[in-house]
Amino acid sequence: MTAETVELKFDQEEIDKAEEEYKKLRLDPAQQDMVDSITKIMNNLVPIPEAAVKGFTWKVMSNWQRMRRITITELNNRPLRDRIEVTKEMIKQAKKFFVSLLSESTPEQREILERKFDTVLKQSSEFLKN
Repeated sequence: MTAETVELKFDQEEIDKAEEEYKKLRLDPAQQDMVDSITKIMNNLVPIPEAAVKGFTWKVMSNWQRMRRITITELNNRPLRDRIEVTKEMIKQAKKFFVSLLSESTPEQREILERKFDTVLKQSSEFLKN
């Protein structure tokens, strides 16, 4: 079986929990816009329900906000180069996070997921430069 034919499988319990947690969230407009934007990208990467992707995206964003001591709303007022760097940083964090959610973390599954995130990182970097 080649890496391209390996199906990504994620921890179902974590998926269910993320969906439930997302349903309870109340995000401000800037946070919701960012979650929605990232979710559009993530839906093409991972075979899990949209509400779970949004829940996981929020976890990554929330963690980033705590680590950097800046809110997404404040980030919107920063220069473009700062926003580009933050986007790259969040994609890298999301990659680590989603790899940790693989239910069968085989080398092939990790490789597929990491390649998908690397592609998104490259595409988003080029998109944000324009």
